[in-house]
Amino acid sequence: MTPIAFMVDDGCPLVHVYRVHWVEVHHRAPVTESGAPLLETIPNSFLADFCDLCEHYGVRGKFSIVPAPGGRGDIVRGIEGYPLEETVWWLDTVKAHLLKGFDISPEGLTHNLAIDLATGSTLPVGENEWSQTQTRETLRPYLIRGLELLKEAGIDATGFTSPWAFGIDVEDEYTAAMMDAQREVWGREDSWYFLHSVSDKPSRRPWVARREGTGRLVSIPATVPDLWWRTINEPEADLTAIAHQAYEHSVRNAEAGGIPVVLTHWQSQFSNGSAAGLQALEQFFELVHRDGRFTWTRCSDLAAATPDDATR
Repeated sequence: MTPIAFMVDDGCPLVHVYRVHWVEVHHRAPVTESGAPLLETIPNSFLADFCDLCEHYGVRGKFSIVPAPGGRGDIVRGIEGYPLEETVWWLDTVKAHLLKGFDISPEGLTHNLAIDLATGSTLPVGENEWSQTQTRETLRPYLIRGLELLKEAGIDATGFTSPWAFGIDVEDEYTAAMMDAQREVWGREDSWYFLHSVSDKPSRRPWVARREGTGRLVSIPATVPDLWWRTINEPEADLTAIAHQAYEHSVRNAEAGGIPVVLTHWQSQFSNGSAAGLQALEQFFELVHRDGRFTWTRCSDLAAATPDDATR
């Protein structure tokens, strides 16, 4: 059987972080390419539908949670503009359903403007840009804060997801800070992270990015791109074609000796309210199920199975 993992970026309660950072980081109007206004809220009912689908097909992988989505409060104390009980429901649903098959990872703090941890105020720069000039010492507390918020919410985060290309220009400092943060919050020596996308390299497999003492950090690259993204901008997107393209990418990875690691984003499944992405996802899951050669796998299991001599 060939392992396959499903990675969901940008997950969080209620806030449509794609819309927020389109405005505050990119300084552009919050509209799709077709001119439709981007919705402000992804309702809790959408999470319920997503969980039902993943449970039905036994899907495994990783699911990101943005701990302080859009800088609008956080998942522990509540999100501005929404009753706290809605955030609690969302987290409880994740714990009751997604934890059956998914690792959880923080994805930055806000997936928007960076936060000054000393004051709690936002900086006039996005997390991605901010990260590229940081060091192990300055990244460590930022990553620790993300883990701590998830821990306070009752969720063990086994790895990290990079918002955009967070830390890619200082990856050696970043990987060191990730190992520090896991040791500090969870006493964990082994961990994993998602930063790289290599869909043009079908034979690619995870690699050991850093070793310190008895611990190691494994890089889990995405090998199947987010083909569902276009459902945000194309109301008439061919959902069957999207599902088949994702499946064909996965088969190509398997036949090349790689591991299919399928990437999507929370907003790609929500599709600005139509849930067209989720419909295409169901078709993709059915194709994988019928194929019979794949077994759904958590990112932490991929990391554990990565040989010590696996390099980039």
